[in-house]
Amino acid sequence: MTKISYYLHKLVALKYNLLALGYVSLHFVFIALLGRLFGASSESDVYFLALTIVAYLGHLVQAVWEAWTPWYVERLKQDRREADKLYSLLMVWISAASLAIIAVYALLRSLWQPEAQDGLFEFLDVFIAFLLIQNLIFINREYLTLHGYYSMYYAVDILASILKIIGVWWMWDSPNVHDLAWIMLAAYSVGLLWQWSLILGKLQAKLSWVWRVPDDSLIVWNSSKMKLGSLAYDAKEILLAMVLTAAGPGIYSLFSYASKFAAVILEVVNAPIMSVFSAKLSHAHEERRYCDIPPLVKSALTQTVSLYVLGSLFVYFMMPHIMQVFFGDKFSSDQVDEMGWIFLLLSGYTMTIVLESPFARAVSLFRYYTYGMNLNFIFGAIMLSGYGVLWLLGRTDDFLIFLGVLVLAQTSNYLLYWLKYHKHLKPRLSASHCKEHV
Repeated sequence: MTKISYYLHKLVALKYNLLALGYVSLHFVFIALLGRLFGASSESDVYFLALTIVAYLGHLVQAVWEAWTPWYVERLKQDRREADKLYSLLMVWISAASLAIIAVYALLRSLWQPEAQDGLFEFLDVFIAFLLIQNLIFINREYLTLHGYYSMYYAVDILASILKIIGVWWMWDSPNVHDLAWIMLAAYSVGLLWQWSLILGKLQAKLSWVWRVPDDSLIVWNSSKMKLGSLAYDAKEILLAMVLTAAGPGIYSLFSYASKFAAVILEVVNAPIMSVFSAKLSHAHEERRYCDIPPLVKSALTQTVSLYVLGSLFVYFMMPHIMQVFFGDKFSSDQVDEMGWIFLLLSGYTMTIVLESPFARAVSLFRYYTYGMNLNFIFGAIMLSGYGVLWLLGRTDDFLIFLGVLVLAQTSNYLLYWLKYHKHLKPRLSASHCKEHV
């Protein structure tokens, strides 16, 4: 029976891995089709810029609800009706916060007509509604996961990706980037309706119209603290967009395509190894087996660094062939070369994330909960200072230098996590008379 349970557990884990792989594969197909339609142009820039803007505004909405899980689980154990009241409240708050941001955007659009990337604000006039849809999907995904529907974590994204691919195929003969806004909204709206069919149907959630519940201010307070660091860290996305769009049409798209390749390598290499590492590290620290921690860190770094370097070198040297396979002849040789340089600098940035990961996980497991948030503020300050220097020098379009600033900022995070890890562990290693220090 034990062996049967073991193999069943393995099969369940494999199912979720396959779902994750399915989503990544379908998302890549969608990106490849976009590349074949628009290449690296002002039109593709509009799409990627709109995604960045809405994602950043999403932090403001998530600041009212993202820390909700402990309070919901506590109520769920005691009274399902009270748990559903909290869920109902957060649905109202998410809707109110999203609609307030959309209203401010609409007001600014009526008063101010800024010069921007061709068609960006026309795209956003429609796509800004994605702010509400995306945050409702996020909270529903957590709700379903807490009720045992683990596969829904990726299932909605898989469905939306399939619908987006169909939408791109539909407009293939007459491509118009503004149609993508409607395609995105339609695809994810279908996913949201699917979530609600499960929540209201199978799970029979009882929704109610409420504005306040006990401890709601604590949820907002903790959510706000969580998102402050995200706002500081992800300010890099806005600054990068400003620099890359100033460099000329299509440059931001080249960066976006290159970042997809770097992100996939990071996800494939880092995520599974760090998952195992975190579990082992947690047990070792809680059981005060401090001598076991340095070998765990060394083993994790050996695996992730070697695999990441090999993966990045393969993609870099195969870049012309990869571009041809994915995007056909939509990119010129100069654009391929430029993307190679962007990918190389992005690889330096993601390499520091790989180096930082075990130390960052360790510091978090050591219960220094606000340390990461403080480092995000330092990161944001470095990025803002770098942009300020480029502005003073009149070189805000020099994206290669600014990508170097990105690597520098992430390196500061790595070094500060490394120092905190050693400061915490050194006296404990000495007290345990360990031979190995990392």
